[in-house]
Amino acid sequence: MKIVQVTTSPKGGAGIAAFRLHNALRDTGVSSAYVSNTLTMDFDGRQIDDPMFRYEKPSIANRFIAKLKSMASPSELEKFNSKLRSLEPGMKFEVISSPFSRLQLETHPLIREADIVHLHWVGNILNFPSFFNALHKPIVWTLHDMNPFSGLFHYEADELQNSSVASLDAEAREIKQKAIGQVDKGAVISPSGWLLEKAVKSKVFDSFGIQETIPNSIDTGLFGSIDKESARKELNIDTSGKVLLFTAAQLDIHRKGFDLLSEALENITSELTVLTMGKGSLSVTNKNVKIIPLGYKTQEQEIANCYAAADAFVLPSREDNLPNTMLEAFAAGTPVIAFETGGMKEHIRTGVNGILVGKPEAKSLAEGINDLLNGKYEFDSSEIRSYAREMFRAEKQAGSYLRVYNRLLT
Repeated sequence: MKIVQVTTSPKGGAGIAAFRLHNALRDTGVSSAYVSNTLTMDFDGRQIDDPMFRYEKPSIANRFIAKLKSMASPSELEKFNSKLRSLEPGMKFEVISSPFSRLQLETHPLIREADIVHLHWVGNILNFPSFFNALHKPIVWTLHDMNPFSGLFHYEADELQNSSVASLDAEAREIKQKAIGQVDKGAVISPSGWLLEKAVKSKVFDSFGIQETIPNSIDTGLFGSIDKESARKELNIDTSGKVLLFTAAQLDIHRKGFDLLSEALENITSELTVLTMGKGSLSVTNKNVKIIPLGYKTQEQEIANCYAAADAFVLPSREDNLPNTMLEAFAAGTPVIAFETGGMKEHIRTGVNGILVGKPEAKSLAEGINDLLNGKYEFDSSEIRSYAREMFRAEKQAGSYLRVYNRLLT
């Protein structure tokens, strides 16, 4: 059995989750390859140079000929992307993706060699019409956001606030639904029940015979191997004060609740140190709160150290699937403070492994943080780590996907 994991980038939550699955499968003896724009691994576990993503600038003559052809008879891709470019300046969003791409992933050698193609976050690299028309293989699609069953947007809030482009958004969704409907053997998988329910309701994956929830995995050994005192000494942080961690690739992303956290911190009544990990900065006027920016980190050992140093991890997302950050916090034995949204409400139990603070509002978030500082809850780090090992260990995830693969092949 040969499985190829396909994702746009090895970076970001989806790319990291896909690579963790790739390694988990290989550790259990499954032949897995990994294809992305900057990292490709073959079925023997070797990193290879991938010409699919290598850009070669065309000559002036070829560019001129291509432009003439485009003007005379524009392709569906060119017509759609032209509409999108004209509307984009008036739109406000975190990320959008066209259902078209100039890449022909269906011709990729590893994809052609695979018995099953496992798609992840494939924005801007998957040309929906040609890919599903040409590729007659079983498909597994792990959802990391709503884009596969939506139109242009990846998140519900972005779709709602861009109603002016509803027509083009509906066109993109129709193109995807028609293309995906050609799949004979398919499985749609979501790390959270929340996102799977939305995918099923969309009807886009009606042709997929398997619809399941399988959580992402985390290296519980690495993240659970650091004690708080040594982690704080490594970061030059007071070993006795209360510490909160907030992280996002870009701190000020609206969906991640940066603004709600900023407002909540103005209402903290006890001394608190807040570590931020990611690009950007956080500032407050409340003298009880000290901010320590750690910057953007990519080394898992350093990231694990930051979780271990915190008394709690704050995850103020307005909309999220099953963020790797929550899993990393649990694996480190660190409780999570979050709103009752997305995949967070499926795993956080108040007073046991975190604090759920209701709907996304700064007031409720401040109350949750103050409850932590005032000692309302006592958390057992070993119990939180045990939950992570039970729910998110790599072997469990690999076994769950292996059962799905076998069902598709038989």
